[in-house]
Amino acid sequence: MDIDNVVDMMKEMASQLKKINENAYNQYKPIVSDLCSRVAPLDEVEHTLDRMLDFCGDDAFLGLFKDVCRYYFDIYPEMIAYQVNLYREIWDTE
Repeated sequence: MDIDNVVDMMKEMASQLKKINENAYNQYKPIVSDLCSRVAPLDEVEHTLDRMLDFCGDDAFLGLFKDVCRYYFDIYPEMIAYQVNLYREIWDTE
């Protein structure tokens, strides 16, 4: 396999990843709006954030994750702190 093929494959993978992230954003945006319009039970918020972590490498999606964390920080501070630490373990490179 020559370098041009590798580059083309990487471009295609990046394009597919972008589409996956856009799809996830579009699916989670109404879920986040709903969660942030009421006080959801702890387990619902926790499970949603757990699932959202997979997509937090995307800046737009990370914004949704942060919206939920900010909204629920005063309500469920321990769980939010745990989720933020998970985010840092997975995505924070600094």
